[in-house]
Formats: sequence, structure tokens, C-alpha cells
Amino acid sequence: MTGRRLIVALLFLHLTGCGEQKEPRRSEPPLPPITGVRVEIAGPRSVQVIREAVGTVRSRTTVVLSSKVVGTVKAVLAREGDRVEPNRPLIQIDDRELRAGVERAEATLREASFALKEREAALRAAGEVKAAAQAQLDLASATLGRYRILFERRSVAPQEFDEVSARHRTAQADLNRAEGAREAALAGKAQAEARIAQAQAEVTAAKTRLGEASIASSIAGMVTSKTVEPGNLASPGVPLLTIEDARHYRLETILPESEAGKVRLGQRVPVQIDALGGRHIEGSVAEIGPAADPSTRTVLVKLDLPDDLPIRSGFYGRGRFPIGTRQAILLPAQAISERGQLQGIYVLEAGDIARFRLVKVGELHEGRVEILSGLNDGERVVTSGTERLADGRRVVATP
Repeated sequence: MTGRRLIVALLFLHLTGCGEQKEPRRSEPPLPPITGVRVEIAGPRSVQVIREAVGTVRSRTTVVLSSKVVGTVKAVLAREGDRVEPNRPLIQIDDRELRAGVERAEATLREASFALKEREAALRAAGEVKAAAQAQLDLASATLGRYRILFERRSVAPQEFDEVSARHRTAQADLNRAEGAREAALAGKAQAEARIAQAQAEVTAAKTRLGEASIASSIAGMVTSKTVEPGNLASPGVPLLTIEDARHYRLETILPESEAGKVRLGQRVPVQIDALGGRHIEGSVAEIGPAADPSTRTVLVKLDLPDDLPIRSGFYGRGRFPIGTRQAILLPAQAISERGQLQGIYVLEAGDIARFRLVKVGELHEGRVEILSGLNDGERVVTSGTERLADGRRVVATP
């Protein structure tokens, strides 16, 4: 056992004595500083506070067509999606009964016209009778005047004078009756004229009802809803077709009541419609709700959109309302470096050594990114040339 241990010890000494001697490790020279980068001192800047309000696109003008008369729908001349022009007939109502009403009204007008002619003839006759009665009275008056003179001279008998006086009174009574008849004829004529005016109004009303059997749109637009088919019964107030102005649209958004007061009519507001592929457009504040919804404490704000956009009612959109300002740290967008799904910046520490630091970024403001956390006011940040940097490298900044 002792011999075996001795052999192992001698073998160990032989192996250790024959091992190679390792040379001492040499220190690598320091890397040269990175030049040509720009540095910015982080500091607060004034930025706008934006309230993004979601909304729905609506047509500025929507017309719902309904019938003003009761009748069976005879024809529907438009379908959903059709573009229509103003005053073009779109729905036809069975108008046979309405045409009969026009004929009855016209017959009544003719009857009233005949009655007026009769009243005018009676008035002319009454005028002639009055003229004859007036002539008789004038003659009787002249005769009475002469007989009165003769009677005063006792040239005629009292009986003759009395007869002349009686004829004068009779002529006066005849004239009074003729005047009464003429007044009655005038009244009859006026009544006949009133009846004609009434009959003419009835004809106009009947023709108007007949015209209402053909229903047309008052605007140029697109048919977005159709709830009627031929054979249906149309009644006043029941929607048949809905027409929307397809050239002029609005975005109807909702703002909290505390922020709606900061919006002004005519204010220009950036708008984004998802159906346009994220294309940014500009709207104008057209209406601000006069009252807030008591259940949600919000106010309806309508934005007029540019004309002739390829959009439709019901599209989803967002309006970005500036409602004030605040202070924030902003950096140029090229200062942000990405490491997978993480974002960071290079901050210069003592000795101009660049250190990579993760940050949380916010909104983009005119080419500059808001830094929400990870950076303090007054720190130096590399804003260009970051693609050549590495953590721990010394930097010589370009003025």
C-alpha cells in the first residue's frame, strides 16, 4: 500500500514539472471615442393637450320620404344604393280616387260659375228696374211740383192734387223696392263669387293631393334605406325611402362636458377616418350641443368634413381636439433606439460615457417624441448617430 502511494506521488510530480508555463495576459488598448454624434440636453417643452374623441360619420342632410295621402303603392322607382336627383319621381301611389276628387271639385267650380252668371243677370235686371223706377219718381216729382204751385193758386181741385201726390208716393215706393232688389242681387253675386273662390280652392287642393301621389326627393343624394314594395299601403308619416346627401358628411363626436367649453365654432380639428386607411383630414366644428347628456355628462360636437370624400354614413372616425397645453420632455424621433420590443436612448454620464437606458415613450409632437419616464430634466441625450453607439463607449459630441 505504501509503495503504491509513492508511485502516485512521483507520477504527479513528473506531470506538474513537465507542464507548459503560461504567459501573463496582456491588457487591450482602449477603444477610440465615437465622434460625429449630436447631443441634446433634456428639458421641458410646452405641448398641446389633445382629447381624442371617437365618433360616427353622418350625412349633413338626410331626407325621409313618406306619403301625405293614403293609398296603395303602385311603383317604386329606386333601390338602395341608387343615386337620385331632386324632383325625380321615386314612388307612385294609386291615384284613381284622387283624380276623381279633382273631377268633383272641377264640377263644383263649373256649377258655381253658372250660378254667378245667373246672379249677374239678376243684378243687371234689378239695375234696369231701379232705373225705370227712378225715372218714374223723377216724373212724379216734377208733376207734383207743378201741381203744388197750381194748387196754391187754386187753379186745380184738391182731388187732382191728391192724385198727383199719391202717384209720387207710389213712384217713391217703387224705387225703394227696386233698390232693395238690386241690393239683394248684389249680395247674391257676392255669395256666388265666394262660392267660386271656395270651389277654386277645392280644385287646387284636389290637384295638390293628386300631385302628392308621386313622391320625389328634395335633394340630390343616395338611397340608403327602402322599406316599401309595390302593393304596400302607404300612410302619412310612415317612412318609405331614406335619402342622404352623399357629398357632404359630418363626424359626430362626444366630448366630456368639462372639455366641450374649450371648443369653438369654426375651429379646425384633425380627423382620422379608419375607412380611409388612416388618412388624416381636417374637419371644422359646425355644431356644439346646447345641453349635456345628464346620464353621461357629455356634449355632442359635430365636425364638417371635406366634400366628396369616399365615405358613408356609419363609418368610424376620431377627432383630435386641442383643449390646452402642458409641459413635457420631448426628444427627436431619431434619438429612440429599439431593442426588440423595448425602446431606449443613450444618455451621457460622467466622462462622456454613453449608457443605454430604457424609456417609456408617448405621443409624437411635430417630429419629437414625448418621454414619459426614464429620463430626467437636464440630462444629456444622444440625438443622432445612435446606430454607431454601444453601451459604455465614450462620445465626442459635435457642437
